[in-house]
Amino acid sequence: MSRRLIFVPIALIVLLALLTGYSAFNHIAALRLSQQQVNHAHRVMETTQGLFSRIQDAETGQRGYLLTGQREYLTPWRKAVAAIPAEVAQLRALVADNPDQMERVGQMEAALALRLEVLRETVDAMDHGDAQTAHSLVRSGRGKVLMDQLRAINAQILAEERRLLAIRQAQADADERRGLALTLGVGGLALVGLVLAVLALARANRDMSRALGERDAADAARRESDALVRAVFENIPDYLYTFDITPDRRFLVGDFNPALAKLLGDEVESYRGREVLEVFPVLGPRLLATYERVLAAGRALVMRDAMELPGGERVSWESILAPVYDAAGRPTRIVGSSRDISERERAEEQARRSQRMEAVGQLTGGVAHDFNNLLQVIRANLEMVERSLTDAKLRGRLQNALHASDRAADLTRQLLAFARRQPLEPQVVNLGRMVGEMAELLRRTLGESIEVETVLAGGLWNTVADPTQVESALLNLAINARDAMDGGGRLTVELANAALDDGYAARNHDVAPGQYVMLAVSDTGTGMSREVLARVFEPFFTTKGEGKGTGLGLSMVYGFVKQSKGHIQIYSEPGQGTTVKIYLPRTRKAEPAAPAIERLDEGRGEIVLVVEDEEAVREAACAMLVELGYGCLQADGPASALALLNGEARIDLLFTDVVMPGDMKTPAFVAEAQRLRPGLPVVYTSGYTENAIVHHGRLDDGVALLSKPYGKADLARKIAAGLRTGRSVVLIVEDEALVRTAAVEMAIELGFGVIEAADASEALAFLESDARIDVLLSDVGLPGMKGDELIRRAAAMRPGLRLVVASGYSPDPVTAPSDGVLTLDKPYDVAALARALGA
Repeated sequence: MSRRLIFVPIALIVLLALLTGYSAFNHIAALRLSQQQVNHAHRVMETTQGLFSRIQDAETGQRGYLLTGQREYLTPWRKAVAAIPAEVAQLRALVADNPDQMERVGQMEAALALRLEVLRETVDAMDHGDAQTAHSLVRSGRGKVLMDQLRAINAQILAEERRLLAIRQAQADADERRGLALTLGVGGLALVGLVLAVLALARANRDMSRALGERDAADAARRESDALVRAVFENIPDYLYTFDITPDRRFLVGDFNPALAKLLGDEVESYRGREVLEVFPVLGPRLLATYERVLAAGRALVMRDAMELPGGERVSWESILAPVYDAAGRPTRIVGSSRDISERERAEEQARRSQRMEAVGQLTGGVAHDFNNLLQVIRANLEMVERSLTDAKLRGRLQNALHASDRAADLTRQLLAFARRQPLEPQVVNLGRMVGEMAELLRRTLGESIEVETVLAGGLWNTVADPTQVESALLNLAINARDAMDGGGRLTVELANAALDDGYAARNHDVAPGQYVMLAVSDTGTGMSREVLARVFEPFFTTKGEGKGTGLGLSMVYGFVKQSKGHIQIYSEPGQGTTVKIYLPRTRKAEPAAPAIERLDEGRGEIVLVVEDEEAVREAACAMLVELGYGCLQADGPASALALLNGEARIDLLFTDVVMPGDMKTPAFVAEAQRLRPGLPVVYTSGYTENAIVHHGRLDDGVALLSKPYGKADLARKIAAGLRTGRSVVLIVEDEALVRTAAVEMAIELGFGVIEAADASEALAFLESDARIDVLLSDVGLPGMKGDELIRRAAAMRPGLRLVVASGYSPDPVTAPSDGVLTLDKPYDVAALARALGA
């Protein structure tokens, strides 16, 4: 085909392309004009409707003012008076091209002015205290007539704009149809030209395609094979590489994939073609020995190796190396593939550690129950014998025996902590406050040769943890640090907010990404080697001399942190000291107010039912309860206990072991006991509690547990706290200390639990917390906030709270208590207080 024949369809296509562009430009211009007209109509309608809404808002504000007399309701009226002139001017500008609409806008402006004037007259009358005139103006109906007129004008303007909008939309639709028809026509012609051009070019290329077909097929096959190899080589995450072998048996760096290039760094391109010993002077001899092994075997070999990267990270590899031979059977290169199995080995090690920990936990759990029962009998009897001894030497020996029993109990608790089987009682804790309170204790414990420094970050978050275990962990870490600084040094306790991201969690087993509070304990001691660091959390592993450590301190800290859903890391180098970082999960809850001081540590004849299958433990518990002033009933299991509860005997509290023989489990027994005696307080005791009242390592909500072995003081506190749960609690607010003490003593005598506050701020802190409060007894004359104001705020915070106000004079009308508030005149006696408190 001649060039002229090819040029004709090409010229036609160019011409049609120009026509298409021109048509598209005209179509876009028409659409833009149509859109502007539509937008203009919408703006007119929105502005008109906005003016009408403004006058409605002003009218609403006027009505609110008339009804309530409160000027706050006039805000919409003021805004309307300020905004209407500008909005009318805007509407005039929008309809300036439409005389009919301009006339309607004028009418609306006049009606708006009249309506605002009527509203202003009404507001002025109310401002001058003439409500009658204001209401007569409303009842005159002028406002309604004006609003009806405005409503009609508003409807006319909107109707006109809708009519114009419909006309413009119809015009836009017609323009769009014309543009579409023109576009389709031009496109059809362009398609015809394109077909002609394609036919011409196809005929011209047919011969060329035939000539090049065979060569293309061969090239395609080769490219496909190369692409497949290159795709695998460049995208596989494993490290692929080759080493060339010279005839004189030297090994040269060959090719390597991007994954390996990224690992080796920026200078990797300079390695190509150089000898292995030159590129890797330290690692080279090991590599050459490996390559010689592969050549000697004459086949692919699988091997494992480990190396330390710059920065101290240890990496493990699993590699496959295979020799490649030429046609003459001479080795020309070694092809290798290596895979980083560090994560897999760490996971396997973590699994082995978890299995060891589980084995220790099962062993500890099996022993702890019986062992702690034996310790409980020993400790209870030693405490009771101690009271009757007068010989100082015998009392000293007895104290040694008590100390030994406590040490034995501590060992069991530490094993349970490591195995994550200790029952935690987590609370919202501010670690900054806790560390501040413990700083002086740490200084006294560590001695004058150790300088203690605390670094607390600002804006520290709260965490959820067992406060006792946090204190124990901090003390353990501090004592370990002291032992590592034999000649003295510095201990730094640091607190800061921290975030562990997904990358960190992926590199560290059993870590959830999120926000944490970090507690770091650093020392300037001897530090630890890599081998010691790898075993530091193992139970009974210690580098201290004989008799200086059990090897359970860090194991206990590790178990507590993991059980609290936290994370722990140790950084240490020989001669450079050690840093232990504990990460505990953040909470957004506020720390509760400090608990009230308990005034009742001994009993007043309350009856405690002790349920324990071991007779010696049961007898020891009852003996201590009797010494504390309680009465005691005994049961050797759920069946006999339920028989007592079914009877008429008075029982004020149930004190039961968690693990007992028999078909009835403790939770079911307690549920039946509380069905028989609704509201019966329960205190649990156990030497080892796995899952009856502890789930996921935490005590169930509302559960009180006294772990065995326990002393008389521990028993007194738990029983008193348990009894308080069944008694009403009164919050006594009195700034005079002597008066407050007397009121507290009388309330306790009446059987109430007591919370004390010296002023309203302390009282409000307790009211905002979760503390149980049934009655509020407040003096009137408090410093800062008066008692009557405290009473009002307490009623709003805790509906249904019994409110009592005490005063030494008759209240005047300002301070008189409101409805539902009882008055207690000072001075008062126990009988008057009982009536006021509802005893």
